[in-house]
Amino acid sequence: MYPERVTGTIPWLSSGFMGQRSYSLVVTNYRLILAEVTSGMLKEEQKRAIAQQQNSGFMGKVKASMGSHFNYHQRYFNMPPQAILQEGPRNYEIRPDQVRSVKIRTGHNDMEYGGQYPHKMVIKWTGGKEKFTFDRMEPNQVKNILGPLLGPKVK
Repeated sequence: MYPERVTGTIPWLSSGFMGQRSYSLVVTNYRLILAEVTSGMLKEEQKRAIAQQQNSGFMGKVKASMGSHFNYHQRYFNMPPQAILQEGPRNYEIRPDQVRSVKIRTGHNDMEYGGQYPHKMVIKWTGGKEKFTFDRMEPNQVKNILGPLLGPKVK
């Protein structure tokens, strides 16, 4: 048996009424971990990033501040999967044998009416059905991250 390691992340998944909850989907070689991202966590990461740029001037701090949110999910590559799972009270795991299907639908921009419709992902598993929207990655990228673990369950 190989040690568990993070193989990919899918950032900024929104769920709940009006997208009130944000998650990063962390994919390991053994499971999926849904890690909630709260505003408090982002503020702490922003403070840490700015502190690291203490001697780089105003623009360096602004760049670090903005980048801390955009790249927040990258931190999971440097964390043990069990620590990710225990990071927050709403974090949870889904094992591959619990997954029935993952359906990914491409969103679109409606230029005529000025609307943007994000991509959608629905995970059906033994614990229920999880619905997410996302717009930071393309659907094919998401499929490529999930494919090695879930195979033909990803559509």
